[in-house]
Amino acid sequence: MSPATAADSQSAALGTGDTSRPTSPPRDPLTERGRRTREALLVAARTVFEGKGYPDTRISDIANEAGVAHGTVYTYFEDKAAVFQSVVYELTDQLDREWRIGQDLGDPVARIAEANRRYFDSYSRHSRLLAVVEQVGTTEPKYRKLLADFRQRYVERAVAGIGRLQRDGVVDSSLDPYLAGSALCAMVEGFGRQWLVRGERHDPQVVSDTLTRLWASALGLPTAIPQPEVAITRSTQ
Repeated sequence: MSPATAADSQSAALGTGDTSRPTSPPRDPLTERGRRTREALLVAARTVFEGKGYPDTRISDIANEAGVAHGTVYTYFEDKAAVFQSVVYELTDQLDREWRIGQDLGDPVARIAEANRRYFDSYSRHSRLLAVVEQVGTTEPKYRKLLADFRQRYVERAVAGIGRLQRDGVVDSSLDPYLAGSALCAMVEGFGRQWLVRGERHDPQVVSDTLTRLWASALGLPTAIPQPEVAITRSTQ
C-alpha cells in the first residue's frame, strides 16, 4: 500500500487527535446536476486508471466509461492530470473516513485491533488505485512527495499516541516512541503488500489477530483481543 496507510490506522488506534491530511484543491461552485456529473466522471476515471494505469489512460477512455461526450470531461477538468489529481484527493478523503475510530473505543488494544481490521479492509478495496499513485510518483515529484508526507504525518501521529501511553504509564517509557511507531507501521504496511497485492493466502481473522498481538506485545500491552466480525475482501488485482 502507499507509505501512509498502516501508520494512519495505528495512529487512529492509539487515539491521537490530529486529523491533518491532504486536502482537496478549491473547486468552482457547481449546480447539483454539475456536481453529480463531476462525481460520475471521477468514478469513471478511477475505474479507468485502475484498469489501464495512468500513462495509457486517455480522456476519451474516461468519457466512454462515464457514458458522456468527450468534451464533457473538459467542462470539469483541464486535462488528464487534473482528473487524476482530483481522483487522488477523493481517495485520501475516503481513506480518512474509513480509518476514523470513535472515542467510545477507549481500550488501546481494542483500538489497535479495530484499526488493523479497517486498514486491511480498506487496503484491499483501494490497492489498485494506490499502486497507480505509487507508479505516477516515480516520475511525478508532487505525488512522490504527497506519499512521503502522508506517511510521515501519520507516523508522527502514531508516535504521539505511543508517547501518550507512555505518559499514562501504560507503555515502557524507555522505549523510543519514534522507532517503535515507525517500525510497527512498516510491519503492517509490508505485510499488507505481501498478502493483498502479491497474493499470499491467509485467513483474515488470523492476520488481524496476529498483527494486533505483535503490536500489543511490542508495546507491552495485554494481548487479549476482541473478536468482532471481519469483512476483509481480497483484492483481485
